[in-house]
Formats: sequence, C-alpha cells, structure tokens
Amino acid sequence: MRRCYLVVVSTPDLDSAFRIFTVLNARGLDLKLSDLLKAEVIGAIPKNQQEKYTEIWESEEEDLGRDTFQDLFAHIRMIYRKTKPREMALNEFRKYILPLQEKQVFIDKIIKPYSDSLEIIKDANYQSEKGAEPINSMLRWLRKIDNSDWVPPAILYLSQNRHSPDKLIKFFIALERMAAGQMILRDDVNDRIERNGKLINLIEENRDLYAPDSPLQFTSDEINRIMETLNGNLYFIKRIRLYVLLRLDSALAQGEATYDYPIITVEHVLPQSPSEGSVWLKWFPTEEDRAKYTHRIGNLALLSGKKNAQAQNFDFNIKKEKYFATRKGISPFAITTQVLQKSEWTPDVIEQRQIELLTKLKELWNL
Repeated sequence: MRRCYLVVVSTPDLDSAFRIFTVLNARGLDLKLSDLLKAEVIGAIPKNQQEKYTEIWESEEEDLGRDTFQDLFAHIRMIYRKTKPREMALNEFRKYILPLQEKQVFIDKIIKPYSDSLEIIKDANYQSEKGAEPINSMLRWLRKIDNSDWVPPAILYLSQNRHSPDKLIKFFIALERMAAGQMILRDDVNDRIERNGKLINLIEENRDLYAPDSPLQFTSDEINRIMETLNGNLYFIKRIRLYVLLRLDSALAQGEATYDYPIITVEHVLPQSPSEGSVWLKWFPTEEDRAKYTHRIGNLALLSGKKNAQAQNFDFNIKKEKYFATRKGISPFAITTQVLQKSEWTPDVIEQRQIELLTKLKELWNL
C-alpha cells in the first residue's frame, strides 16, 4: 500500500479526458464507448434511481460479455443513424441518440431489449413453445456470414417481434438470403450498410418487408450475378466456398445435418494434379477438360478434418475408400455421400451433378 500513488488529472472536457486516459492507461482495461456512455447516462438519472439502472446496465454487460456489449452500441448507432459513422461514436450518441429520450427510457426501451435480442442472436438460443428451432437454425447460419452488417436489423426486428415466431422465421430466412447473396456478390461494406439501413427504415415504418422493391429482395441482375458466381470456379473464392457448400449440404440433408467439427475442408473429387497413368487422365484426357470441371461446385465435396495429402490423387475407387469415406464407409456430409454412391467420375457425371446442385441452391435461396 505504501507504493500506491493517486494522481489527479484535471481536463476541460470529457473528450480530452478520454484522450489523456487512453495515453496514460498502459496496464488497465481499455476505456470503451460503453463506459463513457454509462457515466453520462447513469449520471443524468436522479440519484434515487441510479442504483437500479446501474444494476440493469451491468447485468446486461455481464450477460453479453464486455466485448459483445461494446458491439451492441455500434449496432444501436447503426439502427439510429442508418449510415456508416461520420464522426466519433461518442459524439454521434450525444448529438443524435441520447437527446431523443430520457435516460431511464434509453435503458428500459433500448439498452435492455436490444441487449437481450443480441444475446439471442449471439447464442442462437431463441425460445418459444413453437418454431424456435427453425429460427435458431437461421441464426446459426447468419453467424457464419463473414460480416456483421446484418445484425442491427436483426436486433431491431427481434426486439419488436420477440413473441411472434411465425414472423421471425419468415424474416430470418429472408435476412439470411440477403446476407448470403451480398457475400456471394462480394458487396463492399458501403453497399451492405446502405442496404441494411434501408431495411431498418422499413422495419421502423412497419412497411412490407417482402415487397418487390424491399432491400430483402434481389434484382434480376443481382440474381444473374449470383448464379454466375455459383456456376463458376467456386473453389477459388475462399471467403464464400465453405459457406455455400455447407448451406447446400444442409439443404440436401433436409436441415438435419450438424456442423460442429473443429475442421471442415473443401476437397476436389477430380484432383487438381492427376497422376500419370491414372484413370483420371482417361476420363479427362486434356488439360482443357480438367480446367473446365476441377474447381466447379459439381466436383467439390466436404471432409471433416484434414486428410492425407498423398491420397488426394488416388484413382476414384481408392480415393472414395481412403479419402472420402469414414471407417464406417459413410460420410457425415450429404454432399460427399453423393460422391460415394457413384461408380465413376466422368465429365457427364460432373455436368449432371453441377445442374442438380445449382438447382438445389436456386430452391434454397429462391433464385
């Protein structure tokens, strides 16, 4: 205790206090936006209510965890502003969000319901007497999307319709379709934010979310571009290939598959580099033949865990036995079981499988 020192630093305003704290705070927890807002919001509440609202605030932070609770405020900012940040988040809250309601109302009507909704989304643990599992299934798929721009409209809609599972399942099916389509199209962050901002507007105004001009719908040009991507060399698009194949596998398994494996890899049936004298070169004699099919969805399968790289180039029958099958002779993936059921793997087989898998994706995402 004799080695402890208290240094008092006085600053003219909260912004400079935050900057100085950030510089001086070399060993403690970072001061986050949620901490600054807590000080302002709780400090503005009458003293006889401060303990009550402090407990609510801290309970929500504990339920979400410190980092996710911080994310909550970015989502709240997006719900209110519907655009990418124009200035410091704290300033946007001060100018455009906090003045709109009393501080108790901000905690009761925004922090708590939005935090509860984010917790459901994060854990995919929606509970209801009916319809809970389809909703949680969609939430699990949404969490695999490579961005979180879909979260603000999800929070808003869930907080407004928490006790209407029929509405929720319809919405989350459409939201996953939109988010997956944007990911496949490789829309940049500005396009995603703009589209989700429009969706938030529709939700707030209680307008038809499923009308032809809704952000949840794709134009014919977007659908064509999505299908072109899916019909092309999907393997090369690393950021979407696993999601597309897992989503497809789930559809083939009629939603009954689970994907809790620590490692899932995307594999070629026709190898990228067939060995000399192999049956592959009999079925695909020219490099042009192989280039046409190797990296397309009709030639891809899923494996749980890493396999022996030497086995990748085995002839088809040996590869099925030693590479794609498990000890019990089956695969945990429906898309890979299809491969095991084939006696040969020729261009005609891949061509037919390409058509079948693309048709399944068209049905899945209403393309």
